[in-house]
Amino acid sequence: MSDLQIYLLALGVVIIVGVFVINRIQERRFKSKLNQKQSATGEDPLLDHFETQSPVTLTDPDDEVIVTREISSVGPEDSKYTSSPPVNYAGDDDAALDLELLDSKITFQISISAAEGLCISTTGRLQEVLETIPKRYQVWGSTRKNKDPIIVSNPDSVFDKLILVIQLTDRNGPLSREQIETITADVYAETVPTGAIASQIQAVEEATNALELKQFSDDVDLLFGLTVERPRGAAMSGSEVLSLALALGMRLNRHGAFIMLDDDGKELFTLENRDATPFNEAQIKEQEILGITFLLDVTAVPDGTRTFNKMSGVAKQFADAMNATICDDNSQLVSEGGFDLIRHQLQKIYQQMEEKEILPGSLVAKQLFS
Repeated sequence: MSDLQIYLLALGVVIIVGVFVINRIQERRFKSKLNQKQSATGEDPLLDHFETQSPVTLTDPDDEVIVTREISSVGPEDSKYTSSPPVNYAGDDDAALDLELLDSKITFQISISAAEGLCISTTGRLQEVLETIPKRYQVWGSTRKNKDPIIVSNPDSVFDKLILVIQLTDRNGPLSREQIETITADVYAETVPTGAIASQIQAVEEATNALELKQFSDDVDLLFGLTVERPRGAAMSGSEVLSLALALGMRLNRHGAFIMLDDDGKELFTLENRDATPFNEAQIKEQEILGITFLLDVTAVPDGTRTFNKMSGVAKQFADAMNATICDDNSQLVSEGGFDLIRHQLQKIYQQMEEKEILPGSLVAKQLFS
């Protein structure tokens, strides 16, 4: 080995050692500064760096599940029921009524709540229990995030609280104490074992409310009728009845009765065949009709006295055109005093309804008297 080679080898060793020493010194200085910063703040700058790049939020797993369920349960299929859709009172189809919130004046409620969330389809056999309820009912649901209840349209939607709203009475009669006890017992049996908490219902009290509502209903849920007929049982021409009804603005509905509507399209009163045979537009022109009856559903119109005056005016037009008279159900002539007596009865009925806060023509009246 030459002297030059030895010199170059020695120089390389010195350079390598120098680089190693310098790296060690810089490492010690960096660690010293790092330890000083950690001691002063109590935090790890390296961990702070990674938290800045990828933040982590610690939450309750149960809350995360509930939030997820709330989002899925209040989707497009449910959010449309947060406000009540309008009811077409003049229509023949009452399907829209089922989507309206049942009024608390004519219902009782059972509240069910649970920490883990509830849905109709998986909370015991709640769906089967609901199907046995003999009156109109609804299920409302709310969550921690959305506390205002909405009508539950999807049995798989999850809520923190369910409210069963059950109508106490209708035209078919009231719920009995035994029926209310059966409903509540079935609800408890299917929900409590799942960890849910159901409110307690006083069956005797609710049955009493149902009976009182039914008595009120019997007092005010009346039909006032005026019959137009010819003397000695002479028949009317069906074509004349049809022509005059249409000329006065009435129309034939699918139930075979002519109806008079107000400017908003709501039904005021009907004109029906006295013998209860439905009118058929294709056959009425060939019919011989013994009498026609105008009927006013007292609880269905907000201004019954005014509507009665309109109905009696139309009945008088028919009577004049048909050379007939206006009679009651017993074919007794209705005098002007008889008209006044009917108006007085109407005023008494509407006073009762106002005192009960169930106004004629209102949604709660339509729910109760159906």
